[in-house]
Amino acid sequence: MRQGTSGLALALALTGCVAPLSDREDPRVAVAGPSASPFVQVGAETGVPAELLAALSYIETRMQIVDARAHGREALGILGLSSEDLARGASLAGVSDTAARTDAVAGLRAGAMLIKERAPGARTLEDFLAALDDGLRDEVTTLLVRGVDAHGVTIAARPSLDHSDGFGETQQALGGADYGPATWSAAYSGNFQTSSRTKVDHIVIHDTEGSYTGTISWFKDPAAKVSAHYVVKSSTGAITQMVKEQDVAWHDACFNTTTVGIEHEGYAAMPDKWFTEAMYAESAKLTAYLADKYSIPKEHGFIVGHGEAPDCSDHTDPGPGWNWAHYIDLVKTGGVPTFLAGDAMVDGPITLTSGEHTTVTVTISNTGNAAWDLDATRLGTAAPQDRESSFFVDGDWVSAARATGVDARVEPGTSGTFTFEVVAPNVREPTMFDEGFQLVQDDATWFGPEVHVIFNVQPTGDDGGCNASGGGSGASACAMLLVGARALVSRRRRRTRGL
Repeated sequence: MRQGTSGLALALALTGCVAPLSDREDPRVAVAGPSASPFVQVGAETGVPAELLAALSYIETRMQIVDARAHGREALGILGLSSEDLARGASLAGVSDTAARTDAVAGLRAGAMLIKERAPGARTLEDFLAALDDGLRDEVTTLLVRGVDAHGVTIAARPSLDHSDGFGETQQALGGADYGPATWSAAYSGNFQTSSRTKVDHIVIHDTEGSYTGTISWFKDPAAKVSAHYVVKSSTGAITQMVKEQDVAWHDACFNTTTVGIEHEGYAAMPDKWFTEAMYAESAKLTAYLADKYSIPKEHGFIVGHGEAPDCSDHTDPGPGWNWAHYIDLVKTGGVPTFLAGDAMVDGPITLTSGEHTTVTVTISNTGNAAWDLDATRLGTAAPQDRESSFFVDGDWVSAARATGVDARVEPGTSGTFTFEVVAPNVREPTMFDEGFQLVQDDATWFGPEVHVIFNVQPTGDDGGCNASGGGSGASACAMLLVGARALVSRRRRRTRGL
């Protein structure tokens, strides 16, 4: 993805001969993008891989500098550190606490030194991963296998780290979770009240003001004195149950006795970055289950935010960014989002010379009932799906089969853009390429029209091509789009209808 950002928000060859794709099991450019420089800089200075620092920052804060406190837990700086860890890291890095809290580079230096202190002999990415706690290591590894394209930073996918033998992340009832799709991971026994209650009359929606793994870890800490029944992950909607529904979780001050608390990973001040469609959908399924089980009306008022509950706290989560109308609609319909896409248009030159770079923008309308989230909704290669593209640009694409994520969150009824670079492959004679793309949600659900971009690639030195300065016969033309075998052609833009 190529996108502007304010600060750190820390082929199908039809004819001719083409140079073969190189082995891309591991990326040559691990981290790139307009906001990647702090990660690259600190990685080079400290020896901690830049992709590890970027992945940790994405998991903990979505690459934002935060200053948050909730449930007695702090999240500070670009890595969401506690005040104690931040002070320790700052001291090791030779930076002030204030700088580590407020400056991206200083915060990353502090975090990198904490990692090096824990793994003094680490040299490779795998060495550093091995030093992380199990839950965090698994989350970081999963993210690195898939890659990231958000907030002005691209972390290239590393499939070589996937040792799951195809099983991937699972959601299952372990140790007797009440809710089937949840994973059971018990909170510390001193952080909730054992009970045998059967009456539940309200469901309380919270946000964690921190990360998923950090919240789970905190509810297991004897010092916390807080807990919730369930915790929902932002990126996938995975659910962990930590307190039995018959027991009283300490999630809402004096409104705990007849309520179930659901924590949602993220920060109320950054809803567009954390409150994803996957989280809304899976949380809504959980809430629908609870409402059916305890005969709770599926209405806002019986399903309330922490800030709306008649308790004795001053909490305001999940804040005004929580989409109550959409959430209650999902609760009533069983939490099933519909991903659809309509009209598509492409801007980009039709004629290129081997080795020439250019930018392509695909604009597509969202005709479903679900938002397209940063990084979750991607433009993947099609015809066939997941093929390696000859136009792949290392450092801009997430992988050779994923050109980009959506440039910004796209609500239903609006249009979104997908912007990415291409580089023309080496050819020995003029060659036409039909590059197919399609939207893919969370690297699993393909949807929308198959968009085809036609490129005419000229050998180096051919006078018929265009170039980056706008010369050549094809400079003013735009890529053709095809749906199946039918081309829809115009001078500047090509449009294809949704399927």
